[in-house]
Amino acid sequence: MDKPDSPQEPQIRFLVASSRSDSMLLMRIFAESRVCEVTSRLILTSKVGEEDGFSPNCSILENCSHQDVYIDAMEPGKRFLVSKEALGKDSSKEECLYDPYPMPSTFAMVRLVFLIRDPIRIFDSWKNSGWPIWEALLDFKELFRLSLVFSSDREKTIRLEETLLDLFTTVEASSFIRSDVPYHGLLSKTEKDTIEKQLGCLYLQCWGSDMFRLRTIIAEKTWVGFDLDDTLHEFRRSSGIATNKALEEISKRYDILMSELNEEYSKILKKKTANAFSDGKTSFDYRRERFASVLAHFSLPQDDQFIDQLLEVYEETLMASLELKCGAIGLLSTLRDMGKKVVIMIEGPQDAQERTIHRLGIGGYFDFLATTNHFGVTKTNSLFSKVLEHLGISPSEIAYIGDSVQRDMKPAMAEGIFSIHLAETKHVSLNTLPPQINTLRKLQYILSDAGP
Repeated sequence: MDKPDSPQEPQIRFLVASSRSDSMLLMRIFAESRVCEVTSRLILTSKVGEEDGFSPNCSILENCSHQDVYIDAMEPGKRFLVSKEALGKDSSKEECLYDPYPMPSTFAMVRLVFLIRDPIRIFDSWKNSGWPIWEALLDFKELFRLSLVFSSDREKTIRLEETLLDLFTTVEASSFIRSDVPYHGLLSKTEKDTIEKQLGCLYLQCWGSDMFRLRTIIAEKTWVGFDLDDTLHEFRRSSGIATNKALEEISKRYDILMSELNEEYSKILKKKTANAFSDGKTSFDYRRERFASVLAHFSLPQDDQFIDQLLEVYEETLMASLELKCGAIGLLSTLRDMGKKVVIMIEGPQDAQERTIHRLGIGGYFDFLATTNHFGVTKTNSLFSKVLEHLGISPSEIAYIGDSVQRDMKPAMAEGIFSIHLAETKHVSLNTLPPQINTLRKLQYILSDAGP
């Protein structure tokens, strides 16, 4: 009588990821496959107890036959045992630091696969919570029932239509798109700089040909244009601080709640800046109008001396709180070393932009300052074409970087200008049009010979 066939021995594979890297999504997909069994921290199997004396058991990789998880994979004939080896240290979770890539003799066997996520986004998650933030990609609607959350239609197509069907059974039925994958905005400029300097170049290497394509495109341009506010410096932050300081003066003098003053000021600001500062007034004219309108709304005296005081408080606070974006100086220096001419194109009063540039100490990096205030038109109404005409160049000779889709990307690209979107709340995307970055430091590394 023939002997029954022995169960097929599954092959071991390692997925290496940092904590809070959304690796659970991939592991859940593997778990849905007919050919995979999954586990976590295989070389820590049966290691429990306190951190002291806690060490990995790499012998498991040399002889797995007595491990329950391996037997569970072998008996039904699974082809692969996939183990997630997560880096990190959290004693409350009985997690410890250990070497996730074991002795070289096992490299060929486990075939390490590293899950890469933008370190800026990882650290933002880490700062927000002491443990994984599943809502970024996962949403458990019911206990033990997984719902996949995608950040775009394209991602959903890749996951659900272009991937082997046997990777999905129950998960596909409850999948949906979530366009507002959260970004917490908790990192300071110093933290971003530190992270990018340590990990930015390594991360960008994952973009391969897309990164080199972008570098080639910029290298061919004679000019590079920038938006200023919230692209090169933290305007929204500094103007918010200055506004609050001025409104506090009104609140103290007339005993009006700050919440009411802020609400009314926001309405006035939106109304008064609708023409994007294209009517030729100075920054002080615009500010005087706004503060006078706030006083009028609450039926307060139009005291010129008090309004002058508000203007002084606003200006002093604004200038004192100005801060460049992460990587701004590095990128500007790189462009100068590349021999590029640089122009600022911004919606704002000419005088305020000149003072801002001087205060930030970046005037020496620019060849021309183009404002809606000077040219008398907005970005959405021919500013880009006016600037090209003034400089005597064609759209093919310039690249442009800005933070707003509506007021930077769309009008610049409509003019035929190659544009790069600074989207700080998003993930990097170098293979889209426009390419998308989330720090200026990344663009510096892409363009620099010292980069990846």
